[in-house]
Amino acid sequence: MNKDMYLKKLLPIAICLLLISFQTSIKNSISAQVDSSGVALTLPISDTEVQSGDIICTQPQGNVRCDKEYSSSVFGIISDNPSVSIEDFGLDKSRLVLTSGVASVRVTSVNGNIEEGDLITTSEKPGIGQKATRNGFVIGTAIENYESDNPDNISKIQVALNIHPASGLTDSRGNLLQFIREGMSVPVFEPVESLRYILAALMVIISFTLGMVYFGRASRSGIEAVGRNPLAKKVIQLTIFTNIVLTIIIVLVGLAIAYLILIF
Repeated sequence: MNKDMYLKKLLPIAICLLLISFQTSIKNSISAQVDSSGVALTLPISDTEVQSGDIICTQPQGNVRCDKEYSSSVFGIISDNPSVSIEDFGLDKSRLVLTSGVASVRVTSVNGNIEEGDLITTSEKPGIGQKATRNGFVIGTAIENYESDNPDNISKIQVALNIHPASGLTDSRGNLLQFIREGMSVPVFEPVESLRYILAALMVIISFTLGMVYFGRASRSGIEAVGRNPLAKKVIQLTIFTNIVLTIIIVLVGLAIAYLILIF
């Protein structure tokens, strides 16, 4: 009887110990697997070489790894082990992607060592982040340091995601030079799109040129006419006003044609 009572007393204690051990093991397992915080969504990925921690951009060819610096088409970060996920099992070739929260991001020191608090942006290495040193789109803020003398080395750090355009990192001169360099590279990568902008710009220049030439000739002839015949001053002034209206119409027609070229 004493033995049965002793076992009954030990049974609750044993159950409590088992529950504590089970809870601890689950907690340790989750901590070992989860590498991010936030809600991950299922996204179809066209790039077959993506891996966890890669930065994904939405391009005309689909969702692929970002391969340009300060890309404005950033969507999120691949995360194989998010804390929370909403999965659509009906999508083919899909991966879980984080757009907010904290994510483990693959980075390089190609643009300098990364310190806690630095803004992180995309790089020319597909899917890899780097330190942001000028104005442009960033993916978030580093909450870990990363140092490496070899820019080819790739490592993961925790980044607080906040995809947005950042300003104040460079002066206006640096921004202008970067804008000119990017503008010069557009005809190489997107010739058809560039041709549309070139044609639109030519139409604007031609319309303004024709308008100013027409207005200049009309104004000069009107002033000369007033000098020769002061009595017809009002008629000549009306003619000059009509020429001004025609000049404005010419310019507006040119702008309208340029706009149509851009939207079609």
